[in-house]
Amino acid sequence: MLSPARSAVARLMPNGASPPVADEVRRTLERDDARASEEAVDSIVRHATATVPFYRRRVGAPFDQLPVASKPMMVADPQDFFAVGSRPEKLTSRLSSGTSGIMFRSYFDDQRIAHHRAELVGMYRFLGADPFGSFLHCRTWYQVTSRQRSSYALRGQYLYAAEQDDRTVRDIARWLRRRRGSVIIGLCSYMEVLFERFDDLGLTFDSGTVSVVLGGGEPPTAHLAELARRQFGVELRMRYSNTENGLLGITPAGSTTYKLNTSAFHVEILDLDSDEPAPAGELGRIVVTDLHNRAMPFIRYDTGDLGRFTRDASGQLVPNTLAELAGRVRDFPIAGTAEAPRRATHFRILEPVERIRSITQFQLRQHAIGRFTWILSAARSPQLEAELRRVLDDEIGDITSCSFVYTDATLHSGAGKRQTFVNEIPDPEALLRPGRSEIGTATDA
Repeated sequence: MLSPARSAVARLMPNGASPPVADEVRRTLERDDARASEEAVDSIVRHATATVPFYRRRVGAPFDQLPVASKPMMVADPQDFFAVGSRPEKLTSRLSSGTSGIMFRSYFDDQRIAHHRAELVGMYRFLGADPFGSFLHCRTWYQVTSRQRSSYALRGQYLYAAEQDDRTVRDIARWLRRRRGSVIIGLCSYMEVLFERFDDLGLTFDSGTVSVVLGGGEPPTAHLAELARRQFGVELRMRYSNTENGLLGITPAGSTTYKLNTSAFHVEILDLDSDEPAPAGELGRIVVTDLHNRAMPFIRYDTGDLGRFTRDASGQLVPNTLAELAGRVRDFPIAGTAEAPRRATHFRILEPVERIRSITQFQLRQHAIGRFTWILSAARSPQLEAELRRVLDDEIGDITSCSFVYTDATLHSGAGKRQTFVNEIPDPEALLRPGRSEIGTATDA
């Protein structure tokens, strides 16, 4: 039987979420050596091989020899991934935004949803924020309806969809000032638009008005971090999550590394071109096993993201910390020539661009092998263009076309998220496959 104090805490938790789970998540994120429980991994695998058709055909296979599941596989035959007896129409589901190019609906049993809610409580406590306080959510415009605004308002929360008119911006400032310790969370570019408008209107905030600024969904800029620090006196924090699994990791204070939520996930970094572990400390595909979703188990699920584990002082991998989170798998440039293509890493191109203060926003687009366009929010400059051509030459080489477009517009992809690199080649992976057909002759955009 719960003590009166424990009962009071439980009543505060959302929809049956467990206080011990929230505490476990917070402790996990605080530890430097946390890792997923072997018993938890074995348990979800035993459940899947006993009840899920895809895994029943693989009973007895060691964990590291189970096939890596991917979004296309699960979209092609979702019934193959449901546990026997699961009824999708009775399960909670979420539809991904399709930034990977594939729309996907994932399903969760009630226990997984309750665990996820407790994970969120633990995460906000790790950040030093009140999980039940006021939240300003910066969401893509198509996710913000009048009904949703009303629903969120009843819970003391505010939905913002990048409106820039004076009235909306001033209303948000008043809302924040009345709610000390608020959390601002959402897409980095949307927060940046709002914070810039605060500056435009001369709106300032007392220390403590905002407890956390938490970005996600797209790369942050140094400008956003500076705005958060100057306007609210807090460091920008970043969240790593996806629709299919939930909260995967969070950046600690003063760090750009991601602490992984190993209380809920086992995380692997696999080679870019095979299902073998990536070389120690090297960039690879982020593959997760959800330890708690029993209705639709995600075991060795390729998230579509790239990253690498941190190394400790002795050179050993730290399996609960990502040193780098480098975007979608398909969001990589192709270097070399049509006869000898090779994979490049766009962050090595974009890092030096971040240091060019005259550029407010940028996006690099690859149309075909050797053909690129820089889209820039900056003053037109031959010197700037020469520097950006040099950056491309250093990492890519064999540049046949490099054009420049100047704009004042916010640089979003079709799903409303900012992307600093977009590969317009239909299937860049195909260029690297043995026996490939020639691809990459698309016309310039």
